[in-house]
Amino acid sequence: MRPFRRFRTTAMMSLFAGSVLLAAISCGDDNDEPTPKPEAVTKFFIAATQDGATYFVTADSLTSGTVGIAGTGIEVSNSFSHLVNGTNNAITALAYRQGDPGVGISFKLDDNGNLTKLSNEFSLNDGYNTCGVFENYIVAGRNATLASTGATGANFYFVDQSSGTVTEKEFDSRVLYPTDSFTTTITAPVFAGIVDRGNGEWLSAYTKETANVDSVWVAAFDKDFKLKRVYTDNRLSYSAGRFRSARYAQIANDDKGNTYVFSGSYESTSIKPAGVIRINKDATTFDASYYWDIQAASGDYKFRKVWHAGGDNFLLEVYNNTGNISNASTATRYAIVNVVTKSFNWVRTGFPAADEITATGWPLPYNGKVYIPVVSTANEYPVVYAIDPATGAAQAGVVIQAAGVLGLGVLQKQ
Repeated sequence: MRPFRRFRTTAMMSLFAGSVLLAAISCGDDNDEPTPKPEAVTKFFIAATQDGATYFVTADSLTSGTVGIAGTGIEVSNSFSHLVNGTNNAITALAYRQGDPGVGISFKLDDNGNLTKLSNEFSLNDGYNTCGVFENYIVAGRNATLASTGATGANFYFVDQSSGTVTEKEFDSRVLYPTDSFTTTITAPVFAGIVDRGNGEWLSAYTKETANVDSVWVAAFDKDFKLKRVYTDNRLSYSAGRFRSARYAQIANDDKGNTYVFSGSYESTSIKPAGVIRINKDATTFDASYYWDIQAASGDYKFRKVWHAGGDNFLLEVYNNTGNISNASTATRYAIVNVVTKSFNWVRTGFPAADEITATGWPLPYNGKVYIPVVSTANEYPVVYAIDPATGAAQAGVVIQAAGVLGLGVLQKQ
């Protein structure tokens, strides 16, 4: 009987051990199951205006429906002038206040997909007249007399969107004009636009008020605001949209990292037509083989603002009249240009007529369309129009129950 007992004992121990192992494996499977990731959330950001206040709200769609502002979103008792789609799924609203300190505030989606402030309101002590995005920063700056030296130059603010920290940096004009380095009173450059090259450098076009208006200048800087080089060309006038002391970007990248430098030929004394030239990706000079006379293609119209519309397409905000332009000139026409095929398409089909438009907001290029909010006499409330860059045709979308719309953006929670 002993052999039998030994066999039974061995078998039971084996069975028990197997059970323990199976239980351990089962427990391990339960514990090692991956935690389900929260679903990605995409919301469209709308900065609506009413009675001197700004209402920051979100919508699930820009192509249909109605969005109200009463009792929704985040209300701020300030009016803003710029809306900058930044990095890290954040959007910043900036208030341009001529020579007074500017203010800004950034937004994101929280873990539940609800709109929230990314930081408290921050101040740009010396104001700004141009802005854009470089790496993790909203960059805003203006020409100024430098506090540290008394020289003419520019003050730029680098706003870290992840923390709300604002760092101020100075630029001495004499770096651009070494032959005049003996004096502090040379004319300060006025910068227009910020473009991230994707290689640790950023570009900004600038004007030299007392210089020849029939030249274009673009400065390349590194992350420490050190001048790397200057691009200059005589095929265009300077690159800057103008309204009073504000400067609007007329430079932008395509999807391949090439930088297109447009000029709206603002000055009445300029003999150069409105057009565009190119800085190829990582190049240190302008592309001598590329030039396009956009003014001729448009029928003699000039333009004020430029946005990349995806691929090789760019959206232009065009002046309503031909000939000389000024601060008083109205710009409520829009066109799509393809800088490779050199095609020009007016945005007319499905879009309000230029003389019906009383205001527009900062547009949003997204998923092959360009969305632009329009206030017109034809509608009670602002309407967002989706423009097809391939044809220039537009389609009316969401109605926003407010007096106006500063601009649009898109936010995502991964």
